[in-house]
Amino acid sequence: MGNLRNHRVLLSAVGAFVVAGAGSGIAWSQAERGSEPADVLLDAVEHSESTMRDYIDEIARRFDEIEATSDARRQEELATALMKDVPALAEDARAEVLAAKGDAEAVSLPDGGELDRARDAYVAHIDAWIAEYDEAMVSPVGVVEIEPVVNRTFDEAVAAFDRTELDADQAERAERLLAD
Repeated sequence: MGNLRNHRVLLSAVGAFVVAGAGSGIAWSQAERGSEPADVLLDAVEHSESTMRDYIDEIARRFDEIEATSDARRQEELATALMKDVPALAEDARAEVLAAKGDAEAVSLPDGGELDRARDAYVAHIDAWIAEYDEAMVSPVGVVEIEPVVNRTFDEAVAAFDRTELDADQAERAERLLAD
């Protein structure tokens, strides 16, 4: 199992497809791009990755705060507060990721195409994260460890997206996000 702190680096890459150009807010709708299935799918991936990253960043920020405190009593208070808050943080992230999964699954794609396979691989990655959130809601202390399946499913999703034939704008968008 990987340590959450080490996983944060991977999540920079996991944000892979879409978090890079997010700026101060992420527009999940395709108002300015149209409803090209690949764009809608990338928006769902963006929503999911942004949520996953926010969750990891919050947990990591809280761990950093605990580590930066030299007073043992204060460290214990902060750790207790984190363990108390983890189930709600995980539940909120889970709800957002499930919404993104629904959006991804709702994209109309020809069965068996490269983009359909990329979506399936990404949905498997979402499912791996949902299992992480479920575990954190039941056992907050488990938030420190990330199951290897999360990394494996991400690698499979990235490889599947790499095999798709995106148009120039979509390919540039994915490339920018993967370079993170």
